[in-house]
Amino acid sequence: MTSTGPDVIGRLTERYDHLDAEFVPEVAEVVNGRLRDGAGITRTEAYGGMWIVSRYALVRAVLKDHETFSSAQGVFVPRAPGVPKFSPIDHDPPEQKELRRMMAPPMLPDRIHALAPDVRRLAAELVGALADRGGGDVAEELARPMAIGVLALAIGLSEKAQHEIRELTTTLWRQLATAPDSSAFWPAFAELLSAEVEHARRSPGETYLAQLARRPIPEETLHSIIVSYCVAGHETTMNTISRLLWHLARHPETQQRLRAEPESRSVAADETLRRWCPTDRFTRVATREVTLGDTVLPAGARVMLLIDAANRDPRRFPDPDTFSLDRGNSHQHLSFGLGIHACMGSGLARLELRAVLDELAGHGDYRLAGEPRRRFENGRHIVFEDLRVTFGQ
Repeated sequence: MTSTGPDVIGRLTERYDHLDAEFVPEVAEVVNGRLRDGAGITRTEAYGGMWIVSRYALVRAVLKDHETFSSAQGVFVPRAPGVPKFSPIDHDPPEQKELRRMMAPPMLPDRIHALAPDVRRLAAELVGALADRGGGDVAEELARPMAIGVLALAIGLSEKAQHEIRELTTTLWRQLATAPDSSAFWPAFAELLSAEVEHARRSPGETYLAQLARRPIPEETLHSIIVSYCVAGHETTMNTISRLLWHLARHPETQQRLRAEPESRSVAADETLRRWCPTDRFTRVATREVTLGDTVLPAGARVMLLIDAANRDPRRFPDPDTFSLDRGNSHQHLSFGLGIHACMGSGLARLELRAVLDELAGHGDYRLAGEPRRRFENGRHIVFEDLRVTFGQ
């Protein structure tokens, strides 16, 4: 069993390594908090050397300044050679701006508004099936199909892609940082992407992917756009839904309040995103010498942003480790990013979370049927396994 004792905490605080075997979710929270409440910026020699930034104001400053803190060398470190860039997150302007423009249509407010009835219908089907059976694994039977199903509605994913995307994404994250090259995992993903492009081109419909695939866009760019939607479009929402249900299943009094106060459900969604960041540890590279806080970073310095730590910074969020529906600034979390790389899908994610909460409010209380397993994917995403609940009347 992995230790979470003081020796492990101290070692990983001193030499931060998000891929260390003992860097489990419980350890990460403590280490992240110690770094934030210490200097706020510290140095690790892991993976060629990085500056770890963990305070809210400092992380926010980096996110907003894309000219000084570039994404063009890739935001995931380490990264197996041969993996193509993801769009638009691994690019700077002007390429980033053009890629974001191409990716924007399914995430525009009018499109999300049009999708809302179908999103609510899917939530009703998934929650209803679980409640009728008296419970089940809400990570596998609600969070995953909800996230992938809504993504399919938004962009037009094929049935084949919907069935394969989760396994391929899991394999991608398992090997992205540790494989000697991409040959062990990327070809299978590329095969799915090629099939998806061909399916979209043959489709008689006018889905986003069908329209995109008919444009004179290089195949590599199409793959980069689709894989970004496939990965980011389902994983973050899936993990946030799981975290929300994990918390609520342990707190029936919060379930009852959400049932009685519909207006608090949007707060619950943002508070979940604040308290448990769905995707932590992005990096940037300094384009020039820059002073951040009291630290001078040299040109070329790689900076790792601990968004989880920033979202729990008591300077911004008093009593930060407490999940509170009465917190007035939950929406100021950094889980959706800021600046030119702010998450395009934030509106759709909020719609999904609200749809799930609205549907759950129509059923009885649910409680954990056992302690779920939590693990990191690539040291960045906390995934739940065997998140079983039972429903009351």
